[in-house]
Amino acid sequence: MTEEKGGLDRYGLKAIFNRNFNVVAVINLLIMTAYYMIFVTGTLYVRNAYDVSLSVAGFSSGIMVIGCLAGRFIAGSLLSLFGCRPILLAGLVLYTGSVAVFFLAGSLPLLFLQRLFTGIAVGVTGTATGTIVAYVVPRQYHGLGISLFTMSTALALAAGPFLGITLMSGADYVTVVWTAFAAGAGCLAVFCALQALPSMLKKHRPLTDLYSYIDPRVVRFSLVALVACLGYGCVQAFLTAFAEEKGLTWAAGVFFLVYAAAALGTRPFSGHILDHYGENVVFYPALLLMALAMALLAVAETSASFLFAAFLLGVGFGNFQSAGQAVSLTLVTRSRFAQATTTFFLFFDLGIGLGPYLFGFLVPVAGYEGMFCGLAVTALVAACLYWFEHGRLQGRRS
Repeated sequence: MTEEKGGLDRYGLKAIFNRNFNVVAVINLLIMTAYYMIFVTGTLYVRNAYDVSLSVAGFSSGIMVIGCLAGRFIAGSLLSLFGCRPILLAGLVLYTGSVAVFFLAGSLPLLFLQRLFTGIAVGVTGTATGTIVAYVVPRQYHGLGISLFTMSTALALAAGPFLGITLMSGADYVTVVWTAFAAGAGCLAVFCALQALPSMLKKHRPLTDLYSYIDPRVVRFSLVALVACLGYGCVQAFLTAFAEEKGLTWAAGVFFLVYAAAALGTRPFSGHILDHYGENVVFYPALLLMALAMALLAVAETSASFLFAAFLLGVGFGNFQSAGQAVSLTLVTRSRFAQATTTFFLFFDLGIGLGPYLFGFLVPVAGYEGMFCGLAVTALVAACLYWFEHGRLQGRRS
């Protein structure tokens, strides 16, 4: 009786941590670590190597985000047509090859093209791994299973920037690229351990049909992710400059380590709660904690308050990400898991990319403090939008 209610018995853990789950979790960890490693060091390399403006150098990293969005968009249809295994392999080959092309990119336009394809490969690979997890984890454990899987992304978010900055300070950008290439080669080796996957129950649709790429049933829910991710995008883009202005450079260096630790420590519990008590119990606290984190950043004057904001953000946004992916899968049938995953992460990544552009204009007018206050309000708006689009309906079902 206790095991049935708890849901975290030996059978449940064994069902989640199957061989295919472990393989794609390792692949996701390596690929995302390499992605963030390149992302945080690429701008500085372009600015120094090609003597261009900061905006042009920044675009060299931004184009990876564009590529990632494109990769996620096309992945939904490709997964339905060919299945998860060949598309994951294609994404890994494209990633490893595109990283290697860096050594042949002798001009800035070629470097932009190389990073675009790297972003596409990351988008395809990330969508494939997320879809595979949806199929290999039993549906009754989706909340916990996806929370555990996305811990690999949270760990990569901390490890990637830390490793990239460490390699840049002790060696050079070429070492960063070789490390990223090694990660791709390692993923190809790990891929060989992937066993046969469950059938996707594929439904073939014309490639010109938008329904082949995304699922309309997930779009409205994913709007919540778009609004919520605006704040996190601004944290990624402006945290270093904000910390320097406040004299909190040391705290900025460990901000994402604290964020990752908070996310890693709480995701198993939030996933368990999601499976047994419903999504409202996770989403409302997560979005409120995001608002508190933004408000605290707006008034932070000490390293302690700065890092406490990182903790709140990790508990809030870190669990919003994993819970959002799990809920998006409940809105569709099993045959549409690929499109549901694609739809959610398209809006997720779009929000992260749009945030700095939409809220950056506030910095010259109201300072970083005003921007973070605005982002706190945005998180509350996301909570209201969640209630309107999904939360009130979930409450009625329960």
